Amino acid sequence: MSKERKYREGEILFKEHEAPREIYLIKKGYVEILKGEKQIAVLGEGDFLGEMGVIDGKPRSATAMAKSDASVLVIDVEELKKKMEEDPMVGALITTLIRRLRETDKKLTEV
Repeated sequence: MSKERKYREGEILFKEHEAPREIYLIKKGYVEILKGEKQIAVLGEGDFLGEMGVIDGKPRSATAMAKSDASVLVIDVEELKKKMEEDPMVGALITTLIRRLRETDKKLTEV
């Protein structure tokens, strides 16, 4: 369901406003999350990123850039959707959590 991809420090995983196609799980290294020019998070080993847009179909809410050399597992949106269709309750739970995260993210960026 996933494939490994490597990024060099400074490489972009995805950009704000892009259409989502993949979810990432960091195996090694660090990834910086940027809203415009402002750093909003630094993620490391074991962290997921890119999940919100894949689940709800909305454009990326931030840019992800490798803060160090990084290795990530990449999960394709179509594969994830198949898994969610296999268990609709899990799909509904994930969709609800993403919607709540979007609402919280919007409130935090308005402050």
